[in-house]
Amino acid sequence: MGILDVLVIGGGPHALTLASLLSRPNTDPDSDSGSQTNPETSNSRSKSNISGKVVCPQLNIKVVDCYGEWAALWESQFTALNIPHLRSHTLVHTDPLNKRALQEFVVKSDRASELHCLPDQVYILDENAFFNDMRLGKKERKRLNITSTLKKSLSFSLPGTKLSVDFFKDQVRILYNLGKLLVKGTVERIIPVVEKKVKYFQIQLQEGSILQAQQVVMATGPTRAQMANTPLWVNNIGESYPEERLQHTVHLMHRLPNSVQDLRETGCERHKETFVCETGQRVMVVGGGLTSAHVVSIALQQGASHVTWVMRKHLQLKQFDVGDVESLVGRYSHVEHGIKMDGHAYLRQFYSERSLHKRLAMIRQARKGGAVTPEAYIHLQPFILNGQVDVKTYCQVSEASWCYRSQAWRLSLTTGEDWTGDMIWLATGCKLDVKQDPLLSEVIKEFPIQVIDGWPCISDSLQWAEGCPLYLMGQYTALQVGPHAVNLAGGQAASMRIAKDILRHRQQDDEGVSDLSGEKCKTEEYIQQMQGLLWL
Repeated sequence: MGILDVLVIGGGPHALTLASLLSRPNTDPDSDSGSQTNPETSNSRSKSNISGKVVCPQLNIKVVDCYGEWAALWESQFTALNIPHLRSHTLVHTDPLNKRALQEFVVKSDRASELHCLPDQVYILDENAFFNDMRLGKKERKRLNITSTLKKSLSFSLPGTKLSVDFFKDQVRILYNLGKLLVKGTVERIIPVVEKKVKYFQIQLQEGSILQAQQVVMATGPTRAQMANTPLWVNNIGESYPEERLQHTVHLMHRLPNSVQDLRETGCERHKETFVCETGQRVMVVGGGLTSAHVVSIALQQGASHVTWVMRKHLQLKQFDVGDVESLVGRYSHVEHGIKMDGHAYLRQFYSERSLHKRLAMIRQARKGGAVTPEAYIHLQPFILNGQVDVKTYCQVSEASWCYRSQAWRLSLTTGEDWTGDMIWLATGCKLDVKQDPLLSEVIKEFPIQVIDGWPCISDSLQWAEGCPLYLMGQYTALQVGPHAVNLAGGQAASMRIAKDILRHRQQDDEGVSDLSGEKCKTEEYIQQMQGLLWL
């Protein structure tokens, strides 16, 4: 195979976005023509390309994914949790060259019925904010010029899970022909071969083979099973207990069949075998995010007699998961803590801030912990009202023990209450600490960088360090991309930055020139890259 130009680790939506962009290096992603570039003619647009300089030769790219198919893990996670639709709207997707690609796919395949329309009004409630999102102001109505139900549905809807999966497949097979790029394998080690700077990377696969690449992009995110965020009280349980009686959603979602064919044929059955409670059992769900709401719903569907839903803070209701700015959609402004904010203003403030510590504070304020969508809450509300689901806010487990005689859990809560039940399901997410990521251990050793509370201080181009062309995607890039880094919109923005930097380095090597751009302010460029997030 020789030395690859680029090796991408992971085959999820972020990797799909980047691979699509790198497969068309001579196409201008900023030209929103409203239609997909024809593969037969894309190379003719040579004067306008990602790097902004000259025509780039085709890159030798491979994508390594342990499931052997694009977005297989993503699909299985949504299946495991019975998630009916995405949280992001139809303008946020994996096609980097056509903002309206998903909408066009809906029309082409006549699948508008699989769009989940947002309510006309949603009241956003939490401790610190109360404002009404009227969805469409006068200016937006005029710009959108809604004349049909379909047009409104296409613009202000959340795509169904199956619809999104089929869109991914259409992108891979029809639009970009990316199937040949992906190889099945599990990466065990990333070894930089260094001569003052990285000469190339050796990537060792669990299966025994070794790949070599000039540049590596890690698009797996800190979501592997060994990085599950397990509460301290779990580690303090003294007794042995049946493994299936206390499980973490991360472990469950990674416990998958060995092949994609098994995933297709028996995926649902396998998930039910590992993620199950029996009729009449009492279940505790720990966590306050949207995943916890889905897990509560699964327990009810499987016949749990009672579900205790424990969360550290209050129950937050938010349509999207990024702060009171409502995913920074930029369609309206509001006053938050006395400061008038909208999507553009927030992004400009974030990208202009040079202190990474202050950026981290902004990220935490924007995300403010886990939140549940109004739709998920409305679904669970009848069970909360009739007492079948008991929501315990500002509550944590202080101590847990397993009783063999009764085959049940006994828990003490910080509210002073005790709980006895059959199953504990943890929906507490992953701990983000780049220093604990096994895939990055040798890179950190060779190229140590600053890390703030687990977040790596990488370059704005998302490169690990000068002389080390390893790039990160997903949640690890939050200090550079923003609070939406883990979302599809963050994947779009990260892909733009990485592709541009990779091609810039390629041209410098080919032409023997150095980069003269210096530390020019990139704020407006980064805001432009977030146009998929900003509606209209």
